[in-house]
Amino acid sequence: MKNIIISVDSAADLPQNFAKENGIEIMPMYVIAERNQFRDGIDIDGKGVFGFVEKTGKIPKTSAVSPSEYAEYFSSLTPNGESVIHLSFCSLLSSTHRNAVIASGQMQTVSVIDTMNLGGGIGLLALKGCEMRDNGMSVREIVDKLVSLIPKIRVSYLLDSVEFLRLGGRCSAASALGAGLFSIRPCAGMVNGKIEILAKYKGKSDAVRKKYIDDIIEKYPSADKSAAFIYHSGVDEKFLGYAEAKLRNAGFKRIITAENGSIISLHSAPKAFGIHVLA
Repeated sequence: MKNIIISVDSAADLPQNFAKENGIEIMPMYVIAERNQFRDGIDIDGKGVFGFVEKTGKIPKTSAVSPSEYAEYFSSLTPNGESVIHLSFCSLLSSTHRNAVIASGQMQTVSVIDTMNLGGGIGLLALKGCEMRDNGMSVREIVDKLVSLIPKIRVSYLLDSVEFLRLGGRCSAASALGAGLFSIRPCAGMVNGKIEILAKYKGKSDAVRKKYIDDIIEKYPSADKSAAFIYHSGVDEKFLGYAEAKLRNAGFKRIITAENGSIISLHSAPKAFGIHVLA
């Protein structure tokens, strides 16, 4: 139904062409660097974050979208009484969700869902929402189904370095040094709305990534094979092709590959690589 609009926060890191093709609207979140405010995906991207860190040795901060900005955004999407289903960034990581809920309080046509996630965790829900919309389901039916899928989201990122975790205060200098000396590459993922270390791999980048892909496929044999997301921060095209082929061979019909935006890049560092599925 054309009068139902699927919307996401920019931390979904959806490729612009993918969002356009599926009719998904994107609300930019904010990154603060040197007291300057940048709109994620518009004024700054992952490469911009990496450049800032390389230049200053500091990690930029994030800033939540305000209720008034959400109200203006939702109003711009509903000039003729359209309904909006907005999939928000995890409420435990930002006040963005709360502010979206506040803004929607006076708007009967706006529904806000706390995805408890980021990246493809939001993207997979958005894609499902678009499919249900196009199949003629009602707002209530779509919202209920999307909420039921949230516990099935599997989001993780294999980090090539723990340097950004160190700069952001998420691990000590000693731990970071040890990880570097022994080529330890942690796998961080979303667990009940929090970022946790799920596993630790040891070895060279490509070999570790291949093991990570195999582990995802083996761990979730009953995953929804209709779609999977691959996210990365500067991984070379040849390896991305390898990863896409592995997922296709495992039965995934649609694979969306995207670069991590500025919000995710604040924690992941260059060369991060992740696969996101519903299972």
